[in-house]
Amino acid sequence: MTTIVKEMSTCEKPREKFLHVGPQAVTDQDLLAILLRTGTKGASALDVSRRILQSLPEENVYYLGETDIAGLCAHRGIGRDKAVTICAAVELGRRIARQRVKKNAPDFSRPETIAAYVMEDMRCLKQERFSAIYLSSKNKLIAVRELTVGTINASLAKAREVFRYALQYNAAAIVLAHNHPSGDPEPSRDDIAVTRYIAEAGRIMEIPVLDHIIIGDGIYVSLCERGLI
Repeated sequence: MTTIVKEMSTCEKPREKFLHVGPQAVTDQDLLAILLRTGTKGASALDVSRRILQSLPEENVYYLGETDIAGLCAHRGIGRDKAVTICAAVELGRRIARQRVKKNAPDFSRPETIAAYVMEDMRCLKQERFSAIYLSSKNKLIAVRELTVGTINASLAKAREVFRYALQYNAAAIVLAHNHPSGDPEPSRDDIAVTRYIAEAGRIMEIPVLDHIIIGDGIYVSLCERGLI
């Protein structure tokens, strides 16, 4: 059924509802309609936002983070500008989440802290991406560097990149992280072998590799907690 916004009472319109009752009281459909601002011929912004949400797995806005500009533009009523607006809002949410973790978690050597910091960036990736997280002597976050894209066994040749940046940042310790596009973070034999290879190099260089966090879809595995490093 098409929603005719002009016929809605003021308090039912998404933007006015947001102003009158606050952001916590509006629906995901309302919030998305506010970003869209306008609909298209025969469909209001609320109709378009409903169709987008219905296209997501379980109609869950959580999966909006997996969409891209091309995928959004496949929906009737969504052009490039609206798609960019939605993707920008999702990215802003990711950045806010990262900064909240950074502000509230002083110790970045803890697996749950690292996982929370990188989860939203890595859980939806379609390819494996291998990163290094560089820490100070007090386990404060210095930087995160993506080092390789592709299967992790190719990262053996990139071990020197891990330590090149460690020296550049004057890092006291390193945590490794990569994602499993399948959503299952269980470590493979290659994951364990690469971790031990880089950890041994770290012992030689006296820059310890504290952990390797494998990111799945909303879940993670710490190789340190598993006793594998």
